[in-house]
Amino acid sequence: MAQVRVAGRKKELKNNMHEGGMHPGMGMMEQKEMLMMEMWNTLSDDQKKTLMKRMVDAKIMMKEGMIKHLQFKIETMKMIKTMLDEC
Repeated sequence: MAQVRVAGRKKELKNNMHEGGMHPGMGMMEQKEMLMMEMWNTLSDDQKKTLMKRMVDAKIMMKEGMIKHLQFKIETMKMIKTMLDEC
């Protein structure tokens, strides 16, 4: 086991080797990013362009969904306000 000094104290580090070949200390996100980079490098320019368009479309759809949700909340608050005004 490796030892590291932290704030003047020795701390033992466990070897986090994963059976899938994951490097010590590498998180799942980093592993997925590496896989995506390998996949990206194998794509043609037309395929990359199509995927980029879809990623932009996904962001637009997400933002539109957020706007719809906020509009619904505003409508609900207006309904509550009119109901309270009637009381």
